[in-house]
Amino acid sequence: MTTERERDHKSEVFSKALRDVIVTDNAVPDAYLWPKQELGPMLGHEEFGEDGIPLIDLGGFEELDNNQRRQIYDRIRGACATYGFFQVVNHGVDLRILDRIQAASKKFFDVPLETKEKLECKLEGDRLLGYGFYKSSKLKTQRRNWSEGLFVDKPHIARVSSTVWPEDTDSQTEFSESVEEYVGALRELGLRLTRLILNSLGVYPETYDKYMPKEPALMRLNHYPPCPDPSKTVGLVPHHDANFFTILHQGDVGGLQVKKDEGWVAVRPYPNAFAVNAGNMLQVISNDICKSVLHKAVVNQDSDRYSIAYFVQAPDWDHIAPLPELVDAAHPVKYRPFTWPEYLESQLANPSNALKNFEL
Repeated sequence: MTTERERDHKSEVFSKALRDVIVTDNAVPDAYLWPKQELGPMLGHEEFGEDGIPLIDLGGFEELDNNQRRQIYDRIRGACATYGFFQVVNHGVDLRILDRIQAASKKFFDVPLETKEKLECKLEGDRLLGYGFYKSSKLKTQRRNWSEGLFVDKPHIARVSSTVWPEDTDSQTEFSESVEEYVGALRELGLRLTRLILNSLGVYPETYDKYMPKEPALMRLNHYPPCPDPSKTVGLVPHHDANFFTILHQGDVGGLQVKKDEGWVAVRPYPNAFAVNAGNMLQVISNDICKSVLHKAVVNQDSDRYSIAYFVQAPDWDHIAPLPELVDAAHPVKYRPFTWPEYLESQLANPSNALKNFEL
């Protein structure tokens, strides 16, 4: 049975809101309660059904013949069109890099809350950076997710490590090197997946360069602590990703769930796999071939869950619009051109359907 002291300790670990209240009788504090209609049906964190997200093996891809490669392209396109998600194994990322980034993530979240809060989450330019969640008067709800997170990109890694471990240069070096190594590996995987997705859409290889994602990419370390009543809250509220696509390392504890038709599909975490999901920018660029679908993270009573999201950014264009190669008489253009700042304004005003303002 969880004691009051243990409950107080857990509250101090990850949230100022929970630190400031006494969690009694295994109750979820009001700030974390979400109406059921906003969360949708709640599958258990390991309630995996038969209708699973496609798992695609990229091992030996370069040695495959054209027909075999086409089969993989078709599976990627089908997964993006049907689920908005697929998973990849044998992706080329050294497993030792995964081990090191997982250890670095856990070490970061283990530091005292007061230290992590020195990295307040805020907008810097056109992106969020820092610890926690962005607070804005423009957001329609201030309810909280049962999670904590760190947004970071490559130029700000050193700032994070020096803030968290100001007197411990060994920890600074260990964290910075682990994150930089992971960012480098995911940069290469992101470029590879971009080419695979573009090829699956029928975009000609000689035009790839102008469609490559801009840098630096953004990543987010996530921690979902155990929850006394997972049915009343959520680790990450149902949402669409804004970016080009996201590469997620789940770890070994389930929690990611994807909206499909009128229900939800729990994404099984495979050892050393990455889940890949289309963001709103890929939906636009693909002229609605690739679907940016609602997804969420649920929590559980017993296990900490850690995940790492790497957000591949859209190409650095003045205006975002469907690719000309994907528009013809049978497939008319679905979106008017828009800028990234225009999208961000729409995202704040209408988080559940930010693309609506740009539909034709």
